[in-house]
Amino acid sequence: MNKKLPFSIIHKNINIDFNFQLHDKTTDMKNVGYLASVLINKLDDELKKNPPSEGDLIQALALFIATRVVTNSFDDAKILDFFSSVLEKTISEIRKGKKTKIGNC
Repeated sequence: MNKKLPFSIIHKNINIDFNFQLHDKTTDMKNVGYLASVLINKLDDELKKNPPSEGDLIQALALFIATRVVTNSFDDAKILDFFSSVLEKTISEIRKGKKTKIGNC
C-alpha cells in the first residue's frame, strides 16, 4: 500500500502543497502530520527570535536526529538508511509540489 500524507509549507510568501510518502507500516498518519507541524512551527518560532546561519541550523538538526537514532530500539545503520531515503524522497516531493503565491509579494 502506498500511503501519502498531504502536507503544506509556506516559504517566502509561497505556499507549497506536496505529498509526504509514508512507510507502509506507519501506524498513525495523523500523528506524523501533527508532530511534523509542531516541530516545524516551534523551530520556525525560535529561528525568528535568534536566526542562525544555515550551517549552524543543519548541524543542530543533525544533532537532534542523531540523538533520536541512538535512543531508539532499531539498528542505527538501518535507521540511517531509512532516514536518508525518506529525506531524498521528501526533498523531491517538495521541489515538484504545487506552488501558490500568497499576498502581493
